[in-house]
Amino acid sequence: MTAHALSAREWRAAMGCFPSGVTIVTTWRDGEPVGTTASSFCSVSLEPPMLLVCLGYDNPALAPIEKSRVLGINILNAEGRDLALKFGRNPDEDRFAGLAYRTADGGAPELEAASVFIDCLLESAHGAGDHKIVVGRGVRINHNSAAPPLLYHKGAFPKHRLK
Repeated sequence: MTAHALSAREWRAAMGCFPSGVTIVTTWRDGEPVGTTASSFCSVSLEPPMLLVCLGYDNPALAPIEKSRVLGINILNAEGRDLALKFGRNPDEDRFAGLAYRTADGGAPELEAASVFIDCLLESAHGAGDHKIVVGRGVRINHNSAAPPLLYHKGAFPKHRLK
């Protein structure tokens, strides 16, 4: 097989065909909460409990995660579309303004609207193209609801939902 260079547009279109859940990754920057929307997320290991999330080098949450060594994964439910959009927009706005969140034992900010929250310690971060693969070790989980997940597919949040 002869390899040819794939364009970013081709790659995005192909990867968009795989539906994913939507998370908000949270941490702290100088005592203030920071967060970003991410759909490149998955479990890595059961023993020990580890997960990964991929963040672009220019993502405003990446440097604070590496500095604070904590990250939280807030898994959104089907009602979380507006929250996902808010945390995916302008990084200079206060994304936490008006939002209810809490923290436990110095962990990452937990959004009360999340269906599942996973508090993690940063295990490692690895460069991969224009992103970093951030590996976290889970230290606490909170299940807030059994609502169906928010899905992202082909650049949108489809109306159909898992039951």
